[in-house]
Amino acid sequence: MTELPILIPVNGLDRAKGRLAGLLSAEERECLALITLETVLHAAGRRAIVLTPDERVAAHVGGRGRVVREEAGLAGLNPQLERAIATLMADGTVTSRLLILHADLPLATAGAIATLDELGGRADTAVLVESRDGGTNAMLLNPPGRFALAYGPGSHAKHRAAAEAAGMAVIANHNRELTLDLDTPDDIRELLRAPRGRQGAAGRYLQTIGVEERLS
Repeated sequence: MTELPILIPVNGLDRAKGRLAGLLSAEERECLALITLETVLHAAGRRAIVLTPDERVAAHVGGRGRVVREEAGLAGLNPQLERAIATLMADGTVTSRLLILHADLPLATAGAIATLDELGGRADTAVLVESRDGGTNAMLLNPPGRFALAYGPGSHAKHRAAAEAAGMAVIANHNRELTLDLDTPDDIRELLRAPRGRQGAAGRYLQTIGVEERLS
């Protein structure tokens, strides 16, 4: 199989983790966003392609992955992703398969990505990882472009239905390394509940700034 490109959308840091505003300061939310991005970049390796409007995010990526800039005036994640995918297909970066992976996955590993890679090896297949709140944390498309993207509330069910309507086989993957994102205080509680989450980069940072005391 050809190497799997991994497209990682990253919001502007000034808008990072807005649902955690009651728990974390703006500076803390920005720091957490960069920490989880670092984890995801490490898991993705040289296959990483970061889609962002933010210069600080681009600088953080450095030479460890390709950066694709969002297009000014194009509103919403789905149009930005679809434009980026079209660009990557036009320049030959994406030929048959693409993994779209969120940047706020504190437990992401190369092994979890390898599992998706293996599951999505057959043509006309979509591999989906559902978040705890019904979103889509990871989606491998073989090939991309068969249906419109629908990121937002309830996106997992929408993506599944759209893929099936397009004649694609849908495979659900429930690996905890990719199902946990950090959108809400409950997500942070879940991360800190297990030793592995506490020992990871995001867990260590959250403990350092005293989040457990705030949650209690």
